[in-house]
Amino acid sequence: MKESKSLDFRKYSGPFDRIIIPVLLVVIAVFSGIIGYTLIGKMSFLDALYMTVITIATVGYREVQPLSPAGKIFTIFFIVFGVATVVYTAGTIIDFIIEGNIFGIRRRKRMEEKIKHLKNHYIVCSFGRVGHQIVKELLKQNKDFVVIDQKESAAQELEALGVPYFIGNISDDILLEKAGVARAKVLFAAADSDVENVYVTLAAKVVNPNIFVVARAAHKETESKLKKAGADKVISPYFIAGSRMASMALNPVAVEFLDIATGSDNVEMWVREFKVDEKSPLAGKTLGQANIRKSTGAMVLSIKKSTGSFLLSPNSTSLIEAGDILIVLGTGDQLKCLESCL
Repeated sequence: MKESKSLDFRKYSGPFDRIIIPVLLVVIAVFSGIIGYTLIGKMSFLDALYMTVITIATVGYREVQPLSPAGKIFTIFFIVFGVATVVYTAGTIIDFIIEGNIFGIRRRKRMEEKIKHLKNHYIVCSFGRVGHQIVKELLKQNKDFVVIDQKESAAQELEALGVPYFIGNISDDILLEKAGVARAKVLFAAADSDVENVYVTLAAKVVNPNIFVVARAAHKETESKLKKAGADKVISPYFIAGSRMASMALNPVAVEFLDIATGSDNVEMWVREFKVDEKSPLAGKTLGQANIRKSTGAMVLSIKKSTGSFLLSPNSTSLIEAGDILIVLGTGDQLKCLESCL
């Protein structure tokens, strides 16, 4: 695991972290004024506090007692420092309010409360090029998910999409816990860095050994490391892109069919999987008896048996058993119809 010392703790200090330093500067200015007037002007604490406040507030009241030359020099420098500090702090607070930070606190709390109640959801670690595509697909299928990304710029885009998110190190245990990794179904390790993906895979598997991890590998030699870290599936975008480009040139019609089957190019056809449980009306029936094609319009492409083997060319006599997973091709409406039958 990464050392926690390397974390940017600003990510966890809450929405008011931006105004902490300006407020501290004002506090320092006030104490500096009190100490200065007490030591240089020989004033009591109350008089020194009074002089400090009217000086930085620039209200123009008279001094509580005549100032010595040293006191006047101190006051000149204190006016410059104190007034500049107050103006800077006031400007920062106004910007804070105008940008909606105060009103966003409640929204942020609601979002975190929603995340606390998520179960069997998805976690997307990194909102880069691969992460954008994963989020797009999850939104299409109305899945519950949370995004973790270390770029501050990702927050605005994710908020516009209505996606719950956290900004910080994707492999940090605190953020993974907040994202509900212990209750999550799937985690996508989609960072550009293979090292980050190894770390986040390890961190997730330590907390939730049953979580299904799909990890991105930029380099072929990293695949074995990711699998040793606990990744269930490892994807190499560059390998897939090269293979697809070759296939498009060598088998263009086959690739066109796959595009249609997977919902690409705005064609509303999808390949989905459906698990058959013991209470399903399809359990114990053959494909012919279930009559899925006629009743829903969807087509069963394959059946993964509960033993782990695949029935690649199912026919009307193929038996559907509890625990089987049906691999089905159909439109969105057809697939919804089949889901209601299960």
